[in-house]
Amino acid sequence: MKKHVLAAAAALVCSATGAWAQSSVTVFGFLEAQVGRQTGQAPGTNMFDMGGSRLGFKGDEDLGGGMKASFYLEHRFNPQDGALANPDVFWKGGSWVGLSGEGLGSVKLGRWWSQSFLKAQYAADPFGMGTLGEGAYPTVGCGPAFTSIAGTPASACLGAFWVNNSVSYENSFGPVSFGAQYSVNATPVTLATPLSDGKHPANFGVSYAAGPLYVGAGYETSNDGSKDQHWASLAANYDFGAVKLYAGYGSGQDALKFKRKNVIVGFSAPVGPGAIIASYDVQNQDDVTGTSVRVEQLLSVGYKYNLSKRTNIFAVVANDSKAPTGTNKSGYALGVFHSF
Repeated sequence: MKKHVLAAAAALVCSATGAWAQSSVTVFGFLEAQVGRQTGQAPGTNMFDMGGSRLGFKGDEDLGGGMKASFYLEHRFNPQDGALANPDVFWKGGSWVGLSGEGLGSVKLGRWWSQSFLKAQYAADPFGMGTLGEGAYPTVGCGPAFTSIAGTPASACLGAFWVNNSVSYENSFGPVSFGAQYSVNATPVTLATPLSDGKHPANFGVSYAAGPLYVGAGYETSNDGSKDQHWASLAANYDFGAVKLYAGYGSGQDALKFKRKNVIVGFSAPVGPGAIIASYDVQNQDDVTGTSVRVEQLLSVGYKYNLSKRTNIFAVVANDSKAPTGTNKSGYALGVFHSF
């Protein structure tokens, strides 16, 4: 009897090993820590993480016939104290399962990056939205002065970084990439609004990349659950070798039809084993009365020194002369970045 049990167990292990051989799982992530002070924040020196330190797991299984099943889980945390980056969202950077096929593109179900953000907004920022340079002034129509406007949802960003309960489709045709996304759940306009009164967030993005040129565009709507919210964005960059130029533009309005715009220009230039990076980011918005404009303008300059392919140290200085009263108009940061 024992021989039969052992034989069955051996057969099961062999069959499982054969199945596992067709799958792959990768552990990935990075940690970033900066010491300094942030523009638009309360005075004082702090340790902070603006790149979004993360621990992730991703994998795929070959189903045959050019088809694959895939999954993605990404946790965000604060390295300075080990706390969750968002106490309410453990897999803050994404959590999805999907299928893909050669020439057919991929479908992802779950929480994932906005396709408009991936194709346009992220590409416009020479700092990659990962340091003091642009971390608090991202290219999605929000910034330190725009996060607590009366009558709007808790988040005053017009664009979305991630979309929950979404169906995402992505595909590429030569130098052209396309993505579309739709949330199957409606979003309440405010916390007091019945869910049934909200709209379904939706967005799309398209990009063209050939040699040194990259051009991207995106459009998103109803991120705050209203029919009036929308955000359109454009991005372009060109790598001359000695310098890479970046430019981006965004325009839209929120549920109360307050207009908002964002313009960013910048460059990165290789110097030694690293690069000099600079950007000028301007955002403006109608105030709550709709009769005047609130402005933010961030000028940032930094240097990133590569110690290896996975590790760098960096220094950034920034200034926002329009920062709210009582907050830092200038800032600086010294940091370390390590990926794995």
